[in-house]
Amino acid sequence: MVSALDNTRMVSAQYALKNLRSSDESSGDTQGSSVASILSGYGLDSSSASLLSNQALSGLLDTLSARSDTSNEADASGDSTDVTSASFMSMLKQQLQDAAAAEGESGKAHDMLAALKAGTLTISDPTQGVSIAAWDVDDPDEADTKSKAGKAIDVSGWSDFLKAHLERGSDGAFVKKNGSYVDQTNDSNAFFGQIGSNYYYLSWPQAA
Repeated sequence: MVSALDNTRMVSAQYALKNLRSSDESSGDTQGSSVASILSGYGLDSSSASLLSNQALSGLLDTLSARSDTSNEADASGDSTDVTSASFMSMLKQQLQDAAAAEGESGKAHDMLAALKAGTLTISDPTQGVSIAAWDVDDPDEADTKSKAGKAIDVSGWSDFLKAHLERGSDGAFVKKNGSYVDQTNDSNAFFGQIGSNYYYLSWPQAA
């Protein structure tokens, strides 16, 4: 049975999603201000410059407001949603390479790509209750690897997961170090965004 609190959160998420998709992202836009207020209530940063981008937030709100299983839609897109599979790792590497090329000589995508090749990039999906260390599918030692065992984590919604992992400052805003969010559970760099058709949480060690 859905509680009054759950129902209120659902309505708020749906309202924010509707306005997020219809607003023109103008700093003076009234709807954008309303959206920012609602997202702030979820502890989320609505800034387009944020790693938690409007696109990512839109996906998060989709998750919060979803009333049906969307796995069939993901399957229809052809994107691998199994984070333990080599096909997912191949898709991840290609996406990071494309993002790194768009960044230029340096940036977060470069850092994540380097962590992927070093075996220190972790992908988590709390909606499926799994976390796994990414591997480079082009590494000769991984040529025959079709999948690896993931680590079981608590199943939870994205809102609760991000609030539990992303570090906040005294002002309540998410903390950034060298342009990346900080995972307060292990002091690593963190990113939340879309890989293929779904959303995932990526973390990697901070530079010494």
